[in-house]
Amino acid sequence: MPPAVFRLAAWMESMHSSIRTRSLSVVLLAAFLAAATLVLAWPRFKASYRFLPVDLAIERYYETREIPSNRMLTLIGFARQALDWHDHYRYHDGLSFLYYLRGLDIRTPALERRGAYRQAEQQAIETVRSAPAQPEAWLRIATVRSILRDEPETVLAPWRMSVFTGRTHSTLVAPRVGVALPYLDFMDNEARAMLRDQILLAWALKPRELVLELKARDPSLIRSRELLGAFAPGALAEMEERIEKAR
Repeated sequence: MPPAVFRLAAWMESMHSSIRTRSLSVVLLAAFLAAATLVLAWPRFKASYRFLPVDLAIERYYETREIPSNRMLTLIGFARQALDWHDHYRYHDGLSFLYYLRGLDIRTPALERRGAYRQAEQQAIETVRSAPAQPEAWLRIATVRSILRDEPETVLAPWRMSVFTGRTHSTLVAPRVGVALPYLDFMDNEARAMLRDQILLAWALKPRELVLELKARDPSLIRSRELLGAFAPGALAEMEERIEKAR
């Protein structure tokens, strides 16, 4: 056999060996990357799985408005475990909401309610620190501070942020009105304009919820007249009529 044939055969064998080596390297690299991805993703998966009962409980609360009193401490523990595995703003927000419900719950011992509210505030602060565009968390901070009779400016600052980050959020406009109305005397012109806007939005989007807030916070509509009288007299008249019928 000619020498050239031997050289060609040797070259082909070398190429096959090189291809096999490269293929093995690619397989090993793919396996390494898959293992690394699994290791990195595992804490997130565990956190998501552990937080699932919290998601379900919050969703059920919004459907029934029943606080899961007998499971609250367990759910709080689940949320904290999720945060231990993966520090994510969504888990802070869920934990904040659980503490808020614990503060609201009449079954919570009176001496523990203030602490629950402060925990709700702190976890909501952690939420907006990581993800500022969370209007519900901002409003929860304002609501808790209002409940605990903090200084007006500490209530109005997060309230403004709730409006800035979600002005037309339909489920928040009426509660925002309820939180802010008692602080009308402490507002500058900008804040008053924001509150006026929220009242009119709530009247357009959630009139029933707004009426409930007005009955609780401004039953005689004194503050509402001050805000709306010169700007939206027609809407004010409709509100007065609706409030009168609801008495």
